[in-house]
Amino acid sequence: MTADFPRRVGVVDCGTNTFTLHIAECTERGEWNSVFRQRRFVRLGLDSFRSGRLSPQRFRRGLDVLASFRETAGNCGVQHYRAFGCSAIRDASNGPEFAKAAGRMGWEIEVLDGPTEAHWIHLGVADSMAGRELGGTSMLTVDIGGGSVELIHWTQQRVLGRWSLDLGVARLTDWIKPADPLRRSDVHSIQRISDAAWAPVLQALSDHPPRIMVGTSGAFNTLMTLQDPQAPWRHPRKADEFDREQLMARCDALTMKPMDEIREIEGVHPDRVQYMAVACALIQHILVSFPTVDRVFRSRHTLAEGVICDAADQGSRGVDLPTGWRPFHF
Repeated sequence: MTADFPRRVGVVDCGTNTFTLHIAECTERGEWNSVFRQRRFVRLGLDSFRSGRLSPQRFRRGLDVLASFRETAGNCGVQHYRAFGCSAIRDASNGPEFAKAAGRMGWEIEVLDGPTEAHWIHLGVADSMAGRELGGTSMLTVDIGGGSVELIHWTQQRVLGRWSLDLGVARLTDWIKPADPLRRSDVHSIQRISDAAWAPVLQALSDHPPRIMVGTSGAFNTLMTLQDPQAPWRHPRKADEFDREQLMARCDALTMKPMDEIREIEGVHPDRVQYMAVACALIQHILVSFPTVDRVFRSRHTLAEGVICDAADQGSRGVDLPTGWRPFHF
């Protein structure tokens, strides 16, 4: 592929709960500008972690959303694309069938392993933290998905470690079948499962304990909107900071609220309601488990933005698009 500019690229992220389409234009200076971004709630992995299969209803819903993404990408003049499948697709026995069906529609899906998913997430989050004078401060990125949680330990100079843990909110919900509202026993189950999963991470972080946590996911976006209703209108490429004590108190309150009450809270999207209490229980426990963290940020960047950042960076060097980009045919 030649390095002609501007490049209009599209990235599709088929997550366990949410499918994302992000279309951006990359320039020869290594910059990129968002053209269009859409998130659609699919819940592809609903009940799949116990059954081991994507349900027919969720399978069909996922393909329907990909069909609408394809029309949008064509209307926006996308030239090249990449499409990714993460936890639900890689874990389900019929995940390959979903990827093949998407391929017949024109979306060739790359099913990522956990460390590769964490790599792309890091590139996106690091971009949103650029420009801050943090020196060698150790940071921990936390991406809470439906099927997995990606943790990246890093400084502005280098990545110190990456992990993908089976702790996503849909997976936890499938495993523990929590009551509504959550019982104390449900919260204890979340904490026990989490402690076992990130014990090796805590050990690895002991030499450079993180002072900053950067959260990225629908739950963190919702919590930031509850802290500041103007947050959705701020610059999407700049991470914003939580009041840590308010965040802890809000997570504590939401963890024990029934869904009907959460649904009535202004700023909580209806599609976030089902997993909000579980997500808050998980976030609160992360903050307790990593006690050296004294500042918490929210980044709106995740996997799709990391892939776009990489494409823009390659373009600034006058090279072809990296391996994996495919011509988009509409």
